Amino acid sequence: MKLTTSQLRKFVLAEVRRLNKAEGKNLVSYLKEDAEPSDLDPQEFPLKLSDVLSTTSQEDALKKVSSGDKDGEVIEDDKIDAAPDSVPCQDLKPSQSSMNIAKACNFAIAAVLKVKPFPTGPGGDLGAIISSDNHIMDGHHRWIASGMVDPASEVGGFRVEFPAKELIAVLNQITVAVGVKEGKPGSGGFDQFNEEGIKAQLQAFLDKPEDAWAAGGNRDTVVKALYAIAGGTGDEAATLDAAAAKLGANVSKLTLSVPDGFPARPDMPVISKGKGHLKQAIDYLRAGKVDVAEPKAPDNVAKESFDKNGNLITERWKKLAGILK
Repeated sequence: MKLTTSQLRKFVLAEVRRLNKAEGKNLVSYLKEDAEPSDLDPQEFPLKLSDVLSTTSQEDALKKVSSGDKDGEVIEDDKIDAAPDSVPCQDLKPSQSSMNIAKACNFAIAAVLKVKPFPTGPGGDLGAIISSDNHIMDGHHRWIASGMVDPASEVGGFRVEFPAKELIAVLNQITVAVGVKEGKPGSGGFDQFNEEGIKAQLQAFLDKPEDAWAAGGNRDTVVKALYAIAGGTGDEAATLDAAAAKLGANVSKLTLSVPDGFPARPDMPVISKGKGHLKQAIDYLRAGKVDVAEPKAPDNVAKESFDKNGNLITERWKKLAGILK
């Protein structure tokens, strides 16, 4: 009987599990299915985006994130599991401390009014990446806005089975691979997110409603949102106070701190769902393409190609496969 590579892999792994259970042996360190955080070499995968940009070309980054399945290992030693998941806002933690309160309050108004990007209210699919230790990698403003309105509302994305710090390093390499040349600038911090800071921003919307894009730049619509948040029918000043108090109490239930050692916003990953980078990142992780574990793929391994916008060029590979002439 001849076995395919896949069948052989499944047979060997089944035997490893049987021995582990029956004889108390631990063969995982010798024959692993998935990548481990400890496999990550910080020299190969720097934590800061600026360090990746200064030491790694886009071509080399592409090799690192697309050749893990070409390292000669039958076992998927570079595979990092990722699957859709949703988590209450109050159970999630940020990975960046930079936050724009005007943008967050606009999103909160959008969630209350049930307009884009919250047509069903707070929560929903953020298209975010969530680490194994519950840090969100992106979608921070939509997360905190949902939490301000309802801390128990669930936001969704892809749960990646890697802790935040190591995941940041992996995603920064993918960021360079898809052609991003710089990180996003920071704007403000968590110190604004309390009753006083929120009230000041809501008052700013009343004074200058054109800045309240979630309300269509309409002052009456801003007032309507405040009444919906406050849940009352008092005068405008009292409603503003009540709305700020409600949002401030809700935001106090969220984790508003980042562990020591995490990069600042300009050194964090930039993974755009709209440009297709999120799908590419998830596909790379699931398929074991990110070359995390030893052995490494040889230097002359074929690299995937992207156009100047970071989109995967598939024609070349179709030609090689004989699909296109």
